[in-house]
Amino acid sequence: MPFLLDKILRESEVILNKRMNKYNTWYNRITENAKTRALDGYKERHHIIPRSLGGSNSKENLVDLTAREHFICHWLLIKMYSGESKAKMIYALNGMKRNGQYTERYETKITSRVYEHLKKEFSLVHSTTMKGRPAHNKGVPATEAQKEKNRLAATGRVMSPESVIKGVAKRTGQKRTEEQKARIAAGVTGIKKGPMSEKEKEKRSIALKGKKKPAGHGDAISATVAKLLAEGKHYTQTKLQCPHCPVRASKARYNAFHGDRCKHKSTP
Repeated sequence: MPFLLDKILRESEVILNKRMNKYNTWYNRITENAKTRALDGYKERHHIIPRSLGGSNSKENLVDLTAREHFICHWLLIKMYSGESKAKMIYALNGMKRNGQYTERYETKITSRVYEHLKKEFSLVHSTTMKGRPAHNKGVPATEAQKEKNRLAATGRVMSPESVIKGVAKRTGQKRTEEQKARIAAGVTGIKKGPMSEKEKEKRSIALKGKKKPAGHGDAISATVAKLLAEGKHYTQTKLQCPHCPVRASKARYNAFHGDRCKHKSTP
């Protein structure tokens, strides 16, 4: 039995070495050919021995490749190495997708099989590499520039008419839960109520300028006023006692002539 196991291991090693030699042969063929030619037009500089694996910037370690050759070489490198070196090569190949000001990356469509294989390998390697590391931006407060960028991104979104109609239909008839009511109340607690500022008036005026009231708007207001009057809840029916004189006035008259504005208020 041990003899059979050793035989299987030796045969597996031979097969693996043949496979690795195949990828090395292809890789060397591309890089050696690149040393004896001159490329016209777009080209990319490639390290024969990658920098992350100890390669230098010497002339002997550099070749000019086409974008397609460059991609294929990096694809072969992940086949040629194992362990930590392979992880580095996977990161390098994943970076081949990034375009920049001075790059024209290889744009030929990658087959679904190759794409799936690459994404799986990259996901596993990246997960292992980042495991246990704290996020680089955790606990770091956003800069004013970042806050402004986020604000513009949020306010610049425009909903399509279809989305607006869909949202209204979804919310129509819904009632707020007690938790929602409590959250809203907590959000407005402490906010002073008072006359609208001139800035807010101008903002609303610009927003509403040229917009017609929807059909039935006036009738709806009249119906609401009639209902409030019938229930005795209309603001004109609410009487407030002035602390400085015997008059009980409606809210509007109270705010205009009584309270702090009452002529009977004693001056200190």
